[in-house]
Amino acid sequence: MGRIGRSNDFLRSRSGRGFVLSLGFSAVVSAVVAYGFYYSSLSWFKAHKSEEKITALQLVDAFVTNYSQLRSQLGSNAPVPATFRAHSIELFNKARGADQDNDFFRLRWVGRQGREIATPPTDAAMAQTIESFAAMPSPKPVSKFLTVDGQSVFRTVYPSLAEKSCVDCHNKLQPDKTQWRVGDVMGAFAIDVPVTPFIRSALLQCFGLGFALFLALGGAGLIIAILNYRQAREREAAQVAVAASETRFRDFAESASDWFWEEDETMRLTSLSGIEGAGGSARQQRFLGKTLRENFPSIGDEPWQSYGDDHRARRPFQNFRVQTTDRNGEIRHFVLNGKPLFDAQGRYLGYRGTGRDVTAEVAVELELARRVEERTKELRAAQSELVRSERLSALGQLTATVAHELRNPLSAIRNTVFVIKDTATKSGLSLERPITRVERNIGRCDRIITDLLDYTRMRELNCMPVSADPWFREVLAEQHPPEGIELVCDLAAPNCEINCDSDRLRRVVINLLENAAQAIADRNGAPERRITVRTRSSGPTFEFAIEDTGSGIPSDVLPKVFEPLFSTKSFGTGLGLPMVKQIVEQHGGSIEIFSEVGAGTRVVVRLPMSSAEEIAA
Repeated sequence: MGRIGRSNDFLRSRSGRGFVLSLGFSAVVSAVVAYGFYYSSLSWFKAHKSEEKITALQLVDAFVTNYSQLRSQLGSNAPVPATFRAHSIELFNKARGADQDNDFFRLRWVGRQGREIATPPTDAAMAQTIESFAAMPSPKPVSKFLTVDGQSVFRTVYPSLAEKSCVDCHNKLQPDKTQWRVGDVMGAFAIDVPVTPFIRSALLQCFGLGFALFLALGGAGLIIAILNYRQAREREAAQVAVAASETRFRDFAESASDWFWEEDETMRLTSLSGIEGAGGSARQQRFLGKTLRENFPSIGDEPWQSYGDDHRARRPFQNFRVQTTDRNGEIRHFVLNGKPLFDAQGRYLGYRGTGRDVTAEVAVELELARRVEERTKELRAAQSELVRSERLSALGQLTATVAHELRNPLSAIRNTVFVIKDTATKSGLSLERPITRVERNIGRCDRIITDLLDYTRMRELNCMPVSADPWFREVLAEQHPPEGIELVCDLAAPNCEINCDSDRLRRVVINLLENAAQAIADRNGAPERRITVRTRSSGPTFEFAIEDTGSGIPSDVLPKVFEPLFSTKSFGTGLGLPMVKQIVEQHGGSIEIFSEVGAGTRVVVRLPMSSAEEIAA
């Protein structure tokens, strides 16, 4: 079903109708909240008009300034002109840059209509407000939102009452007009503040708030409706599944492949059906009259003990496993379930139950156990490799530090020994033996450092095709085993080509030869003192072996010989065989060691032979 179809189903459902109602409710709530926010914004603007206080101070300052200027011009006894307030306010507005076309508020002093001194009311609303002050015993300022000349403004009108000085002054200056009395409303101060930007911003904010709230409420309603719809669908699906499951279970029960059995109070089988898988109907007849233990004798005594306990306690039992051998000689496994039978008076009659062939399941369990064991071995191998890598990393860091810290003092010692040797020679002193011993040990330390660096750095190979047997003859010809040790060569791979780094592979051969010589030297009274080098080819593999008649390697030591820094010698770094293994594996080969204490050791190295393409290249 497509998305449109699913959407239509959702909208026609009870959850969909609830979602539509929630949308309407969300719209109403959002509108109410938006209106309330807009109203509160206007109320806040009206209640927090702090600008008027500042304006009043600026107005007083303007009055005082203008009053001082007029007094200085007209003399101290001259009356103040009737246009004093209007002129002062005009100066104030000019100082603020206020005119008819900008967004600054405009301050006016306005007289009563028909009796104005300089400035009449600007509109009917202002005139009406001022006249309403005249009708009040104690007029109060009035603030309201208005639309003036198509622009929204916030107007504040303060009543201006006649003081005695004002009455005397204005009546003297306007003798031909209606005379003022103390307390009369002469006019008002009016402040018009443009609020179009504020109202526009407030409307946008209110609309945004309302829309966001509508989206939030609508989204929440949609999520709840969808979840409810899904739960309803799941319940319906579950009901359908339960009905289908009941039908399926009924069908399975009617056509079950399990076999059924009954036994009497003496635990002997009285009925058996559906056991063709265990040997056919003839076997069913052989089972009757016997106990289950007599029919399945090959599972030992312990399981039957639990089986007997259940029978004596008249308890049901589940998953009791038995096994037998079919006519083909294959072992079959079965699971039995049983329940005790009683008559109407509660007298025990025996057991009734089912049996099922689980041979395939047992095979799966055995296969799973085998695979788990294999994966466990792989995991252990990976864990060992990880530990090895961590050790190599730590060894590399240590080696770099040791090489740096030791080679500098070794160089100083070597230079000092040279100076001592030169001085002793010139002085006629005989220091040849101790100086030679020092130089030999300096070289030994330097070789140890070099071995550590070579092992941890793992240089890249510079491989080239090499004829195996001629190369081995050349390498072996350069070797001179200790006196009394015979070196035997059995080179049987005349046409074998290997792709190798000859310098690195030479080091493998020399290291193995040195180990063999050392093993022979460590064995006292050896009947034969011989090292044998053999080569041969086997399919795509070139193999060489180095055998000795030395003391051999103990079985508990043999698994550790390739571990870095492991050594049974009192000298050396324990990196000889690990480095050999590393070089061989870099060549894509493998190395094995076979040893027997008192009989000698055989090291076998296998390397891939060069292909025709590699030789041509």
